[in-house]
Amino acid sequence: MLCWLLVTPAMAQFDWSGYREYQHETGLLRFDAERPEALGQLLVWPEQQQVHHWLNMAGWWQRQGWDMVLLLPDGQQQHFDPSAEQVNEEQQQWLMTLTQRLAPSFEHPHDTPQLVLTQGSASLWFQHLVQTGALPSPDGLIVLDALPVTHAHQRMLAMSLARSAWPVLDVFTKQHPAALLNQELRRQSSSRHPGDYHAAFLHTPRHPERLITAWMIRHGWMPQPPGAPDFLKGGEQNETGISRSQNTGTGGQAAPAGL
Repeated sequence: MLCWLLVTPAMAQFDWSGYREYQHETGLLRFDAERPEALGQLLVWPEQQQVHHWLNMAGWWQRQGWDMVLLLPDGQQQHFDPSAEQVNEEQQQWLMTLTQRLAPSFEHPHDTPQLVLTQGSASLWFQHLVQTGALPSPDGLIVLDALPVTHAHQRMLAMSLARSAWPVLDVFTKQHPAALLNQELRRQSSSRHPGDYHAAFLHTPRHPERLITAWMIRHGWMPQPPGAPDFLKGGEQNETGISRSQNTGTGGQAAPAGL
């Protein structure tokens, strides 16, 4: 059984340069689709202190015909303040370096979708980079357990997601007060703005690709397989956990499976 990955501060110093998927120019892991031309690309920006199994999930996306790009978590994204009006030189340099790392991943064929998955504090930073023009807009955004601590950041993320011109799948894996508070705030914000916003509770967090795939099929980014189960057909909320917004607007070794 594939194990989960808990990223610790020590992992921030982990050397990925020995893996054949590592790109030296950008410092990212890139897993190419198992087909000549990819159906699209999924960029995953994890949180340093949250459980995930993105390396284990890479092979699944490759078999589905998708490229997957993985950014090494960075503790700085929790240290700096995305709402700061006066940005110090250290934060400005970090944002510039981060943009330079991510920008090449958005240079893909324009007729294929570019999806982004952000976890935790990465969600605020990605929205910031897009809204300031540092990165181009994605075709769709998956947000996983983005639970800002301060009320100001909670409101900032809620309004940012609500105003996004791209579809948003907002996924929670925990039903604790912080998650419920953030979810309710984002529901209220999305009801006041046109857009395609969905909130979901992930009942089986070991397999987020199931929920993500259902959402992608509904937007036409993946073909519906023959004999698809009900959860891929768009009408079974009890199985998917998806809750629709009331707004009707629009050169080395391979990466190890158990790292």
